[in-house]
Amino acid sequence: MSESDGRASGYLMDLINFLRSTFQVFTHLPNNNNDHAAMSGKVAQTACMSACQHLSTSLMQMLLDSELKQISMGAIQQFNLDVIQCELFASSEPVPGFQGDTLQLAFINLRQLLDLFMVWDWSTYLADYGQATSKYLRVNPSTALTLLEKMKDSSKKNNIFAQFRKNDRDKQKLIETVVKQLRSLVNGMSQHT
Repeated sequence: MSESDGRASGYLMDLINFLRSTFQVFTHLPNNNNDHAAMSGKVAQTACMSACQHLSTSLMQMLLDSELKQISMGAIQQFNLDVIQCELFASSEPVPGFQGDTLQLAFINLRQLLDLFMVWDWSTYLADYGQATSKYLRVNPSTALTLLEKMKDSSKKNNIFAQFRKNDRDKQKLIETVVKQLRSLVNGMSQHT
C-alpha cells in the first residue's frame, strides 16, 4: 500500500460497531436491585476493557507477524487510522464507569509506536530511551526494530531506482543508522537479563 485510503478499514469499523451494540445491551440489562446493577456494570466494564486489550494486542501482533515481510509508510498511515478509530471508541465511554482515560490506555503501546513512525522522531526516541519521562516510554526497542526492518525491506524492494535519488538514499542511510542503534539497545537489554 503506497498510501492510506483516508478512512479506517471496513473490518475494524464493523468490529467497533459490533462491540458498541454488544456493550449497549450490557448497560441496558434489567436490574431488580442495586447489587445486580452494580454487578452487571462491573461485568460490562471488565468485558469492555478485555475487548479493548485484546484488540490492541491483536493489532500489535498483526504489525509484528513474521509472515508480514514488509510494510510501507502508506500501510503504517492506514494502520494509524484504524488505531485512531479504536481510541475514539474507547473515549466514547461504551460502558459507563471508567475513570478518566483508563480505556484508552489499552491502546497506548500502539499509539506511541505509531507516533514514533508517523513523526519519524528517532532522535527523541534514542535520546530519551530508558527515562521515565520519555515520550515513547512504551515503545520496546525490539518492537521498533522489527517494524523498521520491515519498512527498510519495503522501501528497497518497492523502488529499484531509489538509489539514484538523493532523498531516498539519505532516508535509507538514516534507517540503517537507526537500525544499528536499535540493535545495540536490544543487545544491551538481552545482556542485562
